[in-house]
Amino acid sequence: MTENTRALHDLREALTQPGCPVCRLVERDTGRYLDNLLWENVNDPGLRREIRRALGFCREHTRMLVSRPGASLGLALIARDVWGEIQRAMETSAFRPQDRRARSSVAPAAGLLARLTPQGECPACVHARALEDLYLDALLEKLVGEGGLLAAYQASDGLCLPHFRRALARARDGAACAALVGAQRAIGQRQLAELDEFIRKNDYRFRGEPWGRERDAWRRALGALVGEVGLSGGG
Repeated sequence: MTENTRALHDLREALTQPGCPVCRLVERDTGRYLDNLLWENVNDPGLRREIRRALGFCREHTRMLVSRPGASLGLALIARDVWGEIQRAMETSAFRPQDRRARSSVAPAAGLLARLTPQGECPACVHARALEDLYLDALLEKLVGEGGLLAAYQASDGLCLPHFRRALARARDGAACAALVGAQRAIGQRQLAELDEFIRKNDYRFRGEPWGRERDAWRRALGALVGEVGLSGGG
């Protein structure tokens, strides 16, 4: 199975689940990447160099790493590596707090600041962005036409706002772009109706009415704004 065929297969499945399908797949695949990093590649010199240049991982991916079972040793090695880099920068900096000139001006700290600024991006963010592009391109390529994803997309929660913007930026086919916008517009109308129903049923006059899909409309709507699988009900 080729990468594109696998991406299409995974998209079909993800479109049947709550929340943004691309968020769901990227979170899953990034988790696999982090597991592989911890258990197979934590001693890889090239990867360790990338991590040092980035001064570690971003907050989101650090949280994901910390949540992996048995991750403590691998993360200790990474943390030791990064903090060693930071400590070297501080100890070899021309800025010396005990120096009388340093106490009279903050200018010498500029060089230290530069060395304490990441020189690369979080490696997991780079990987996640490549995954986003893979799934969005597969969606756009297979959205319309025989056996396309349009019907499944129309029945789904659609893309979150960040991934919808990214899809529009990557769209090259007018028919696919028009179909995506039309489907997303209908999904948005459905979402607004569910929010209105949630708000209505919180009025004391209607609190006796049974709840339907609108029960978690507020959570799904927030998830769709920021691109959070967990918020949109699929975590």
